[in-house]
Parts: sequence; C-alpha cells; structure tokens
Amino acid sequence: MSRSYRKTPIVGIAGGSEKEDKRMANQKFRKKSKQSIIKENIDKLPYKMEEIQDIWSMSKDGKIYLKPSSKYFKSGKWKRK
Repeated sequence: MSRSYRKTPIVGIAGGSEKEDKRMANQKFRKKSKQSIIKENIDKLPYKMEEIQDIWSMSKDGKIYLKPSSKYFKSGKWKRK
C-alpha cells in the first residue's frame, strides 16, 4: 500500500482535516445520550449528529472535482493521500 495513490481528482476546499471536529462532536453525542439515559428522558435521546453540532461550523468547506486544465491537476499533487 505504500505505492497507492488517489485515483479520483476530488480535493477539500479551504481547510485541513475534520478529524478533531468529528471527534469532539462524537464526544458530545455520547455525553448527551448517556445523560438522557441516566435521567430517564428516553424521548429526548439524540438520533443524529446534526442535533448536537452544526456541520457547517467544521473546519473544511467541502470538496470539489479538479478540472484537467487546472495548474494543481497538472502538478499531480492531488494524487497524494
């Protein structure tokens, strides 16, 4: 796997990884779930991550396809994982 490379020209926009944001959101989700179970508020259990944290406040702005005519596409840097 050391010679693997990305085959689809999709890259993230304006930001790095969302790993830390997702980690914090999952911690909040688990905490809210545990608190509602302890308080016996089964009706108020969170079902989706969007109920806990706004996905628009995370660090990355989304993803785009690269055009073959762009300078970044031609450099081949997008192929790195």
